[in-house]
Amino acid sequence: MATATAVATGVEKPVSILDKLTYPVALVASLSIWFLAIKAPLWLDETLAYWQVSGGFAKVWSRSALMPSSIGYLYTLWAAKSILGSSEIALKIPSTCAMLGAVYFLFRAARELFDLEFAFLSCIFFCLEYNVVFAATDARPYAFALLASNLAIFAFVRWMTRLQLHEAILFGAAAAGILYFHYLFGSILPAFAIYYLAVRHRSIKTDARQLAAVLATFTVVALPLIFRIVSLYQSKVTHAVQELRHPVLTALNTLAPMQTLIGFIAIVFLAALVRKVNFTGRDYFPAILLCPLLALVPAGVLFGVSAVAPVHLVIPRYLTVVAPGSALTWALLTSRIESRLLRQIFCVGLVGFTVFECFSSPLSRQHELNFKQAHAFVNANVAQDEGRIPVLISSAFIESDFEPMPADRSSENALASQVSYYPVNAPLIFLPMDLNDEAMRIGKQTVMDALQHHQRFLAVAAPTSYQTIDWLTAYSRGAFTTELLGEFNEIVVVEFRPIAESN
Repeated sequence: MATATAVATGVEKPVSILDKLTYPVALVASLSIWFLAIKAPLWLDETLAYWQVSGGFAKVWSRSALMPSSIGYLYTLWAAKSILGSSEIALKIPSTCAMLGAVYFLFRAARELFDLEFAFLSCIFFCLEYNVVFAATDARPYAFALLASNLAIFAFVRWMTRLQLHEAILFGAAAAGILYFHYLFGSILPAFAIYYLAVRHRSIKTDARQLAAVLATFTVVALPLIFRIVSLYQSKVTHAVQELRHPVLTALNTLAPMQTLIGFIAIVFLAALVRKVNFTGRDYFPAILLCPLLALVPAGVLFGVSAVAPVHLVIPRYLTVVAPGSALTWALLTSRIESRLLRQIFCVGLVGFTVFECFSSPLSRQHELNFKQAHAFVNANVAQDEGRIPVLISSAFIESDFEPMPADRSSENALASQVSYYPVNAPLIFLPMDLNDEAMRIGKQTVMDALQHHQRFLAVAAPTSYQTIDWLTAYSRGAFTTELLGEFNEIVVVEFRPIAESN
């Protein structure tokens, strides 16, 4: 009898250890895909962030006002750059650290709401979300905005469960802190208000002192940002970004990623066969109300603003704000499967598929539009003429259609940031992003000057400015020959050479 018991204990021990390691190992595997793009060149918006901090501490504030930017992030990036340097990896490390902090506070919040398994599931879903993966090595404020959001979620949950004054003050400060890293992440704030009213509407008088503490702390912390927010609202149209994908599909892809949805449907089908599904339980109410609110409310706010204002906010990077709520909601749905084995199979399968897909795809090691290769090619090309060849640079910033072009690369104009990190060693002529009257005026002047000096010139353009290259080719026909010298990640480099020189 004793021998049988010893054998049973020996068998159960490794099984128990494996059971305990499943979720931690899955979480570590999920984190691994963050680092695939750590060496990727800086893309357009990252070069803007670099330019805004490259002038030193004294210029951060003034440069951050020239284009919508996160003042909290820029000062953080300046400090990190002062310590780590300005290499591509060094500029990305702060975001990676911030995202790890975001995972920590999401884990703490989920642990407060439910149990340890739920906390692991929430963090795994969060780490696998595409926008989170992108932001984790993106030298922009989204990782810090998620860190502030998850800290606010954690502080709010603690306040709701303890109802202590110091917890209320912490929540008010954390909620205001979100705005320092991204204004649009403030769309998560109504979710807290809705949940509070749903759960504590009968206790508002009792909570009056704590509510006053929340509002007062929020106001004091957020007060320095009021002028910035007002000025941004007044110029909102000049920053509107057109999203090619349908907004509803964009939102659904963020709220319900395809691989997560398919895997969940499959595991629910298996669970239903063995009668291990329970979506009707009210054992966790009202805590379960918070999870979908944190996902659906900010998405609804972005949709609502886009519907009534001439701006387009339903784009993937802005929808990153729903990632914590989405992760919590998927963890909540998964917890309704009353079989730990099936929950683990779903989790491990999802992680395994996503990790394999990311490691096998070269796209996972790239970021967005960058000019590194194109500018290096231009520098090699103009070197033969000792850098005297003028280069037309079509801006990739939407703001260039509404604001004056930079006079030169040293101009205190945010549009010049496009050539800040990856410079072009030649005389530069900046063009708006779209083909408009200003682009045609500058193009005509460039052609006339090149004719007078019997000189060739180059043009660099992203896909949004291909039309300008076509117009310039048609306008200069008969006087210049046009040749596509190279295409680098959709950035084209075109040479315009006088016909007499070609002959």
